[in-house]
Amino acid sequence: MSQPLDALFFPRRIGVIGLSSRLGSWGRRVVELLQAGGYGGEVYAVEPRDADPGFPVIDDLVAEGHRLDLLVVAVPAAVAVDVVARARRAGVGAVVLFSSGFAEQGAAGHGRQQQLRAAAGDMPLLGPNCLGVVSRPASAQVTASPYAERSAPAPGPLAVVTQSGAMGFVLADQLNRRGTAFSYYASVGNEACLQLTEVGSYLLERPDVQVLGLYVEQVRDPEALARIGRRAAELGKRVVVIKAGTSEAGSRATLSHTAAVAGDPLLFGALCRDAGITLAEDDESFADLMTALQRPVSLPPEPRFAVLTVSGGAGAVIADRLAALGAAVPALEPETRAAVAALDLTGAAALDNPIDLGGQFYRSADAFGELLATLDADPSLDGIVCYFTFGDHFPELYRQLAGTLAGLVTPSWLIWAAPPDGALAGTPAGVVHYSIAGLMRALPGLVRAPDPEPVDEGSLPDAKPAAARAASRLPREPGVVTEIHAGRILSELGVPYVRSVDGASAANGPEHPEAQGVFVVKVDSPDAPHRARLGLVRLAVPAADIPKVVDALLERAEDLGLCDARAVVQPQLAHTGELSIGAVRDPQYGPSLVIGPGGARAEDTRATRHVLRLPAAPETVRRVATELAAEHAGLAVAAWTDVLLLLAEFLMQAPSVAELDINPLLIRPDGSPMAVDSLMVLTADPAHDHP
Repeated sequence: MSQPLDALFFPRRIGVIGLSSRLGSWGRRVVELLQAGGYGGEVYAVEPRDADPGFPVIDDLVAEGHRLDLLVVAVPAAVAVDVVARARRAGVGAVVLFSSGFAEQGAAGHGRQQQLRAAAGDMPLLGPNCLGVVSRPASAQVTASPYAERSAPAPGPLAVVTQSGAMGFVLADQLNRRGTAFSYYASVGNEACLQLTEVGSYLLERPDVQVLGLYVEQVRDPEALARIGRRAAELGKRVVVIKAGTSEAGSRATLSHTAAVAGDPLLFGALCRDAGITLAEDDESFADLMTALQRPVSLPPEPRFAVLTVSGGAGAVIADRLAALGAAVPALEPETRAAVAALDLTGAAALDNPIDLGGQFYRSADAFGELLATLDADPSLDGIVCYFTFGDHFPELYRQLAGTLAGLVTPSWLIWAAPPDGALAGTPAGVVHYSIAGLMRALPGLVRAPDPEPVDEGSLPDAKPAAARAASRLPREPGVVTEIHAGRILSELGVPYVRSVDGASAANGPEHPEAQGVFVVKVDSPDAPHRARLGLVRLAVPAADIPKVVDALLERAEDLGLCDARAVVQPQLAHTGELSIGAVRDPQYGPSLVIGPGGARAEDTRATRHVLRLPAAPETVRRVATELAAEHAGLAVAAWTDVLLLLAEFLMQAPSVAELDINPLLIRPDGSPMAVDSLMVLTADPAHDHP
C-alpha cells in the first residue's frame, strides 16, 4: 500500500473488535455485510466475546503480532481509547471507529476525543461516531448501514464523503434512483483524526474517480476545501458540495449593515465559487449534479438548445425552464429545418424547435439516428434535450437512443420520464435523467463561467501606497470610527467621497456640481452607528433651513444621551442607484468585500450580493464590477473596479479594521461611484487579524 488511506479503502486483512452474537450488533452486521458484498480478503474476530464466532480469531490484538490493514471498532466509548492505543502499538494500518460518546456529547466527550486523538497518533482513524467506509472496487462494505443491503447499479466514477453518515447514504440512494452509484463512500463522523478534506483529497486523486461529492455541516478548514476545488480543476475533475447547518463563524462584530447580512451561506458560497466547486441546494440537486458531471461537458454562458419530445406540452415546459436558466430554444436554422423535414418522421406534430415527434414516435425509430446527426451538425446549437416517456414496451429503444446521444459531439441528454423500475441502470453515465426538474437542476453546474475581460494593468490605481497612507490614519484604539473620520480616511485612500462640512459652519451647505439644491443633515456620534434608525438624518433640507435643522438634530442627540455628537451637512446628489460596499473579516473565511443594495435595502437578506474574497486578483475584481454593471444600467466598470481594488488593498493592509461599511455608495449619472456615508469598526482582537 503506497498511501496511508489505502488501508481504509483497499484492506486485505480486516479485524473487527466488539463482535457479539446479539442480533443486530454493529460488529456482527459489519461481518455479515462484508460477506454478503463478496469481500475476498481475510476477516478476523478480534478478542471476541463469544467462544466460536465462526471465523478466524485474534485473541490478543497486540500479542498475536498480526498485521491488520484495518481494525473496525464497535465497542463503548469508555474502552475505545484503549483499543485504539493498542491498535497503534500493534501496527494496524487504519481504524474505523463507530462508537459514539465523544465530542458530540459535550465537555466530557471533548476530553475523551482529545485522548482518542493522542492514542491514534499518526495512524489514520475514521470517526468516531461514523458509519464507516464502502469501497466497491475492493468489495469492502465496512459499515452497518441498511443501505449496504440494497441492490445498486454498477458503480460509476463517483466518490462521496460526508460529515453525516445517515445523510450520506440518503444521497447515495438518490444516486441509485438515477441509475448510477458511487465507487467510494466515507463517513467521517466527528473527524477526531481524519478530516473530510483529507479523505476527499485522497479520493480525488484516484484515477477511477471523476466527481467528488461532499456533504458538509461544519467547515473546519476553508482553505483545505478550496485546495480540493483547485486540484480538481487541474485534474479535469469536478467537486459538488451540499452544505447544511452553520459553521462556527459569527463571532465577528455586527455594527455594520454588511456584517449583519454576511452569514455563513454567503461566505461559503463565495469560497466554493472561487475554488470552482459546484454548490448543490439540496439532496435532489446534489444527485442530479453528481450524475450529470460524470461527463466532461461544458456549456457556454447562454447556451442554445434543440428540444426533441414526444409531447408538445413537455416541449413547452422544457423551453420555459431553459429560458428561466438563461438558455434559449431558438428556431432551427433554415438548412437544419429543411434537413429535418426531409426525414421520414411518421406522425410528427411539429418540426420546428421544439420538435414534437408525436405519440407514435416509435414508428420513426429508424430515423432517430439521422435526426440527431442533423441536429448535431448544426454549429449554432450548444445542446440537445430529448424527452421520452414510459418505455415499458421498448426500453431497449430508449437505451439505444441514450447511447446515440452519448456519442454526439453536441452535449445531449435524454429525459426518460416515468421509466420502468431499474430501466436507467446501465445507461451511459450522465446522459439520462428521469425528470425535467432533474436535468434543469444539473445544467447550471455544466455552464462555464464567462472569460473575464482583460484588465489593463497600466490603468489601475497604485493601490498599495494609497492603502498604506490610509491605514496610517486609523486610530490605534479599538472602537467605532464614525463618518467624519472614516470619510477622511476613505478620501485619502482615493474613494470618491461627497464633500461634507461641520453643521456649525454650514450656513449655506457645501457646494457640489451635482447638488440638487437641497442638503442632507445628519448627526455624527460613536454612540449612534445607525443614526437613521434614531431619526438623526434629514433629507432634502433647503439651504435656508440648515441652521434650524442642525439645532433640532443636536437637541435630539442630547435627549438620547449621545456623546461627542456633531452635525454634518452634505449636498444631496443626483444619482441613478444606490449600492453598499462593506468588509467582513470573518474568523473562519478571512476578509471579504460584500457588495449589495444600498440605502434602506442594505440589510435585505433576499437581495443579490457579490462577495469578493481577499486577496483578489484584478481580473476577479473586474469580474465583480462587470456583474454589477449587468444589474445596474450605466454603471462605469472601470471606475468601480478602481474603488474595489483600493478597498481590497486597504483591508489587507489594515488588519485592525474588523468592519467597513460604505452605505450608500451612489451611482452617479455618469456611472461613477460617490460615497455619502461610512462607518468603520476597529478591533485589537487578533482573531480578526488575517494576513
